[in-house]
Amino acid sequence: MNYIIDGYNLAYNITDIASLLKKGNPEAAVRQLIRILNTTIKNNTAKIILVLDGNPFASEKINSAGRIKILFSKKPQIADDIIRDFVRKTKNIDRWTVVSSDSEILFTAIDHGAKTIKSADFLKKTDKPDKPEETDIDLKSNPQNIDIDYWKDIFNSGNDK
Repeated sequence: MNYIIDGYNLAYNITDIASLLKKGNPEAAVRQLIRILNTTIKNNTAKIILVLDGNPFASEKINSAGRIKILFSKKPQIADDIIRDFVRKTKNIDRWTVVSSDSEILFTAIDHGAKTIKSADFLKKTDKPDKPEETDIDLKSNPQNIDIDYWKDIFNSGNDK
């Protein structure tokens, strides 16, 4: 699955990144967002396009970050326009997932056959732990995880009468 991501829309759903943006540090915010995307999208063959409004970086121009291609809108265009144009013009758009919470973007994507996911849901879906969680079965088959003496005392205390 490939992703085209409404960058700032996603960024404002991540507390630390939203804080950087509110403090006027968009470069640090985008770099943090790139790190998160690289670690949460496990499929190394996935194409990822991160679309952002304007180019906020005075010091350097960022066009890509590893497997992530970054597109900046140029006035009067906004990031939403780039995403909608991409959806309208891309063949095999059904191989792409549009990540945004903007209803106009999502409606355009659905109308053209792209998959969609809201920004907050995307983070929940992609942020999976690397190791499986311990289950009840694991605890029962591994009694070292339980203080056996404690439970013996609890259950035997009622048998003294």
